[in-house]
Amino acid sequence: MEDRESHVQKRKEDHIKICLNENVEPYKGRVSLWNKYSLPYRALPEVNLANIDTSCVFLGRKISFPFIISSMTGGEAHGRVINENLAKACEAEKIPFGLGSMRIVNRYPSAAHTFDVKEFCPSVAMFANIGLVQLNYGFGADEINKLTDSVKADGLFVHLNHLQEICQPEGDTNFEGLIEKLRVILPLIKVPVIVKGVGHGIDLEAATLLKSLGVKYIDVSGCGGTSWAWIEGKRRPELTEEENIGYVLRDIGIPTDICLQQCQALTDHGDFTLIAGGGVRTGVDVAKSLMMGASYATAAMPFLAAAMKSPEAVQAVIRRVRREFAAAMFTCGARNVAELRGMKLLNFPHL
Repeated sequence: MEDRESHVQKRKEDHIKICLNENVEPYKGRVSLWNKYSLPYRALPEVNLANIDTSCVFLGRKISFPFIISSMTGGEAHGRVINENLAKACEAEKIPFGLGSMRIVNRYPSAAHTFDVKEFCPSVAMFANIGLVQLNYGFGADEINKLTDSVKADGLFVHLNHLQEICQPEGDTNFEGLIEKLRVILPLIKVPVIVKGVGHGIDLEAATLLKSLGVKYIDVSGCGGTSWAWIEGKRRPELTEEENIGYVLRDIGIPTDICLQQCQALTDHGDFTLIAGGGVRTGVDVAKSLMMGASYATAAMPFLAAAMKSPEAVQAVIRRVRREFAAAMFTCGARNVAELRGMKLLNFPHL
């Protein structure tokens, strides 16, 4: 048992080291996907920067700007440090955040303390996190509710990660029958659920089906940022690129902007919210994603190194992104988030 738990912990440690020290963004070095679009610049904005309101409401709580720090890790020594630093920083800056995948807690309860940080963020939403595939590996509504209760989570990320799992030697790859299982358990889960991708996108057909099941929030998490297929591939340095399926699949999926464009119409009718994840690196990216139909944006990679250091380091990154977001609003003449979301991007590449 201890050896198996150590193996899972080692995998999570590998994930952190690879993200910190290697390029796991297939698009990195190319033109950012957001650079295809320009803000609707106004030469006469007629706004006072000091009066711009970047705040909005998420799950009934006011947050400082429409941004969520996405899931990183947990279940090993660094996981506790990262999650505690994130919790303290997000409480201070008033934005929500997610914990890393928590399936390890079901298998090894001793790992629970690395996720138990709600005491440090009482006023902001904190999300537990589980893979949808775990419904085929011992998880049901009871196990999920026990998991969210154990960390006093305000919501639950359910991630879709079949490309990551197939690239893991130890991956869980039975994704059959999950739609019906999700339909059954969804009304039984006690907290709001956000279904999210892991850097490979969510297509319109899947988003439409998820909405029909009763899912109200989707984080499209498209291509353009971190590729978890590639992260898993980098855990296999003994393989050549030709042999490494993680390398072969590293940029398979749908870019974030295309996900948003495809799924935007789903928000027109009924209670359904899009969240933009995948390649969001600046506050300008956040602003552009909102003009493409998202209500919030999310990212994890820009915060990982800071989360290893201190809450203050995380706060500095949050404040930088928020300043950039406010500056983007200023250039467009948007006084608040609602006005910004009502504007249209200019669709042409920068010269």
